[in-house]
Amino acid sequence: MLCDSYPDRHRNQNPYLYHVPTDRLVPLGHFLSPKQYTGEWRCDLHPRLSRDGRSVTIDSPHQGGRQIYLIDIRGIVG
Repeated sequence: MLCDSYPDRHRNQNPYLYHVPTDRLVPLGHFLSPKQYTGEWRCDLHPRLSRDGRSVTIDSPHQGGRQIYLIDIRGIVG
C-alpha cells in the first residue's frame, strides 16, 4: 500500500510504502510543510503510483512552492 502522513511535530510529511503480509513500513522521504500551508491552505502529498509500479509522485511545497515530485522506488520494489 502507498500512504502518507499528516505533518509531524517538525512539520515533515512522510510518504511510505506498507507491506501488509510482513507488517513492514518503508519510508520514501521526509518533506517539510511550511507553516503557511496549514488549515484550508494545506498541501497534502497525495502519493500516486506510476502504472509500471516503479515510481511515486507527490505534491509538496517543501522547496518554496507547490510542485509535483517524482520518487524512484525501483530499488525497493525490485
